Amino acid sequence: MLHHKVYNKDEACFKTLFENTVMVLGHCFESAYLFNKLTKEELGIFQFYGDPSCGLVGKNNDWCLVGGEVLVIKGLLNHTLWVVNDLKDIYGLKLIDEYKALVLTDPWAESSAIWLLTIDFSSLSKPLGVSKVRDFNDYFNKPYSEVVIW
Repeated sequence: MLHHKVYNKDEACFKTLFENTVMVLGHCFESAYLFNKLTKEELGIFQFYGDPSCGLVGKNNDWCLVGGEVLVIKGLLNHTLWVVNDLKDIYGLKLIDEYKALVLTDPWAESSAIWLLTIDFSSLSKPLGVSKVRDFNDYFNKPYSEVVIW
């Protein structure tokens, strides 16, 4: 009898957060995973409290971000994981360039904002820079919407 590796990405509970030609980033309930389509390697990223809401992979496939109640970044070359303690209740992510991303916190909260995350793997003392781009109150005190334009 042959045994086949069962990947989390193949489970019915798996929800894709981001996909490119090389990687699939997603989650089964609270657990986030990254699957490399070329090597068939699957990495557990983080165990969230509640389902993660968004994710992305860097243009060079060397890091990924996953957002939920917190924001985590996983360096894929050195397998380092950082929790970005400055940001909570992550709603959306946008890739700007190889090592920069925009982060949107809960758009219905009074404290909602858009943040710029800068990643510098060469700096061991401060590999992440976080700076506020602007407050985001467009959806504060408004009904829930599936689509948030930011």
